Amino acid sequence: MTATINELTRRAHLGASANGFWDGQDPHDPTVILAKLMLICSEAAEAAEVVRSINIAPTETLYDDNGKPEGLPSELADIVIRVADLAGALDINLQAAIANKLIHNEARPYRHGKRA
Repeated sequence: MTATINELTRRAHLGASANGFWDGQDPHDPTVILAKLMLICSEAAEAAEVVRSINIAPTETLYDDNGKPEGLPSELADIVIRVADLAGALDINLQAAIANKLIHNEARPYRHGKRA
């Protein structure tokens, strides 16, 4: 699959909406935004747990009996999907935001004054 970030954002949000994850929720409500951000954090925690407990290469994907992909690549995908869903709900141009942030970061000095 080759898609732009904005296409992924649209698809992630449409999928989450179709599966009922936005039913009755106002995406501009700060409580809803905070809850969605915590879901992103929980996906990052799941990725950390995979690294800590599953004895496979970080690039490897395993499949459970139902065909569900498991491993670090799958957990990283979950993080991106949750971010894209929230950006889609808020009509944020995530592609432009990422491009702008990359330009800003590329202009920063080495470790931008922070120690290792």
